[in-house]
Amino acid sequence: MSAALKSTDQDTVVAMHWFRKGLRVHDNPALLHALAITKDTSGPIYPVYIVDPNCYQLLKCSVLRARFLLECISDLDKSLRERGSRLYVATGDPLEVLPELWKEWGVTHVTHEADETGEPYAVARDEGVRSVAKKNGVQVMEFRSETLRPLGNVAGGYVANVGGAVNSVPSTMSSFQGLLGRIDGGNIPLPLDAPTKEEFPQLSDDDDSNKYLPLEHPCDIPWPRGMTKDEIGPVWNRSDCEDASLTGIVKGGETLALAQLQSTVTARPDWTASFEKPKTSCTEVSTPSTTVLSPYLSLGCLSPRKAWHAVADANRKASSKVNKSKPPVSLHGQLLWRDFNNLIAHSANAQSPGSWGRMQDNPYCRNVPWSSDPKLLKAWKDGKTGFPWIDACMAQLRTEGWIHHLGRHAVACFLTRGDLWQSWEMGADHFEGELLDADYALNNFNWLWLSCSGFFYQYFRCYSPVAFQKKNDVNGNYIRKWVPELAGLPAKYIYEPWKAPSSVLNAAGIKLGDNYPNPIVDHAFVSKENMSKMSLAYDMHKDGEKQEGSKKAAATSSKNKSSEPAKKKQKQMTLK
Repeated sequence: MSAALKSTDQDTVVAMHWFRKGLRVHDNPALLHALAITKDTSGPIYPVYIVDPNCYQLLKCSVLRARFLLECISDLDKSLRERGSRLYVATGDPLEVLPELWKEWGVTHVTHEADETGEPYAVARDEGVRSVAKKNGVQVMEFRSETLRPLGNVAGGYVANVGGAVNSVPSTMSSFQGLLGRIDGGNIPLPLDAPTKEEFPQLSDDDDSNKYLPLEHPCDIPWPRGMTKDEIGPVWNRSDCEDASLTGIVKGGETLALAQLQSTVTARPDWTASFEKPKTSCTEVSTPSTTVLSPYLSLGCLSPRKAWHAVADANRKASSKVNKSKPPVSLHGQLLWRDFNNLIAHSANAQSPGSWGRMQDNPYCRNVPWSSDPKLLKAWKDGKTGFPWIDACMAQLRTEGWIHHLGRHAVACFLTRGDLWQSWEMGADHFEGELLDADYALNNFNWLWLSCSGFFYQYFRCYSPVAFQKKNDVNGNYIRKWVPELAGLPAKYIYEPWKAPSSVLNAAGIKLGDNYPNPIVDHAFVSKENMSKMSLAYDMHKDGEKQEGSKKAAATSSKNKSSEPAKKKQKQMTLK
């Protein structure tokens, strides 16, 4: 028992703030509430993180993301210690771990950030925790702070402002912007300040000082419960963790998140005000052309409201000569896309639980008869397609856990409707495992969009794996960095090595089919063939919608007819 608990009595509030995402002290209403309810009775507060290997963030994750998460946890512990507190880190199933901690510390109240997307594991976990908390007499309170505004049918929430119907939320970005503008005039609430040291009950003679410490190594993360190798994401070991070539594009933690916000947004008002996402470069080989704040937003090291108002402040400070960009391409637009994606995930899962992230029963996804070819999928994952631009993107993903959004567009189109005709679900699953910024709502939305399965239907617009970036990076510097076996090729052939004469290939030390693969498909042929397949799939979808509409109309008509005699009979009986 900790020293802090020894002085408590039955009337003392003993609070626990359970960090899941939202790994920050700034703009954290759940943490602030936990501090507030302990203040009157001078009770202790226990900030807790449970390393749950079955949660979305860990079930499918590369060594890079596992390391990034541990960096976030370590940084959070440091921030809390600077405030006279600390982070208590446990491992295992929250349904088993939390009751043990409640009993050990005499916890009476738990606060946490809500998961509003309806991600299946989070829903089951939170329902289970509420149930076991009720049995233990512990009060659980959740707070919505993952998005700019709440998603659901609550005060200020998006669903609440469309009449409370989850199937009535906007399905286009422009209509979503319209909805946002109708809520408090489009104003976004200010972020809450981080609590000070004076607001935390101070630890004294903590008997748990050597217990519940942050994990130091990714291999300390336990194996997911009840899962085989085939059911989880990338499988790695200690040697993979020590591979110096695997270096995340950013390191984790709130401290670095705020520093990144300062250096990329606050310190560059003109750049921030004129930012247009489509005009950024996806072939930079030194400094990224975007903010790279997405990994911090995905784990909540950075509050979206904090980011929103930092952009707003920078925009106000920008030169009057700057041509200021607007949503959806501006930096504010990127945060709006994030809320929109989260809202759609919330809507999909509210209509059909667990449907977001899959084709079946997903109200926002068109059924497309994708093929399933493990060899093609593996070649794409490994960056062995024979198309240098595609392979370079996949190499950066594997090495840094990140790719520019245009690179993501290219590889997603290539896997699905463009070339390989493999299901977007397979691509989303791979990205979920490899990206530092893997996000349940955003990742699946992007794959629906890029495969033309939802939200974007211009399937005849296909990214060329050759021409798309050739005009932007003529020398192929990006390819030379990420596919070094091709570095010796002249610029003329760097995007299409199969067109190079044998003498050129020999001079560059390249043997196609040996140290670099031949193209696994003929892009010119399969892209046209896939457009025909997609056209047929769309026609089938329209026919299905007509049939479904006819069934509903027939059912309504039948219902009306069957109810008519009853109405007449009821009227006659009344007249009598």
